[in-house]
Amino acid sequence: MGTLLLIRHGQASYGEVDYDRLSNRGQEQARALGRALARTRPLDAVYAGPLRRQQQTIAVAAAESAAHGIQLPRLETLPELAEYPAFEMLQHLVPKLVAEDPKFAALESEPTPRLLDEAFHAVLGKWSRDEWAVDGLERVSEFVERVRTGLDRVLRGRRSGARIAAITSAGPIGVAVGLAFGIPAERMVRTSIVIRNASITEMVFKSKDFDWQPDQLSLVTFNLTTHLDDLVTER
Repeated sequence: MGTLLLIRHGQASYGEVDYDRLSNRGQEQARALGRALARTRPLDAVYAGPLRRQQQTIAVAAAESAAHGIQLPRLETLPELAEYPAFEMLQHLVPKLVAEDPKFAALESEPTPRLLDEAFHAVLGKWSRDEWAVDGLERVSEFVERVRTGLDRVLRGRRSGARIAAITSAGPIGVAVGLAFGIPAERMVRTSIVIRNASITEMVFKSKDFDWQPDQLSLVTFNLTTHLDDLVTER
């Protein structure tokens, strides 16, 4: 059996124009992650998605781990580990949401954080059930298949006992958990909503040189944050 650690990036700069970068709290979380990785059995491989918040998380964590005497393996970037297109969905679908539900009309004049959150969850629900789609924008089925392809690249042909870390976002972690349990795409996305920043989800896997299947992946721990102490955040 091998071990796959699925790690969500640290807190991004939520609510700012340049969202895709770690906040000060996110950098602290990444350093805590680095200390945690320095205390565990050595990793054989480290992957990260291409988003800046994902890349910054592993860069800060690797530097902290090195400061504690443990060098992490060379990073490999996988496009398949990027998040679903959340901001693009909102950009294209919020006008439709406003047109269908009058309670969201204030988004165009006096948006509040609470109303923005409600709008995001409403749009995400429609997208995850494949009720709403945008031409040229990734559909939920395509997102699930993309993440599965990434998992195949990470796990295919791994030796027994291999330990791998993948720094990604909540959505791909929800998909990985969902594939292991065979749940629909909507529930995969719903699972992702509760995943905390810099949390660790541990899975074990059986891997072969061909035809990797989700039933070779099993969940051990989900959304672990004990390494973060008082730094826990959900967005």
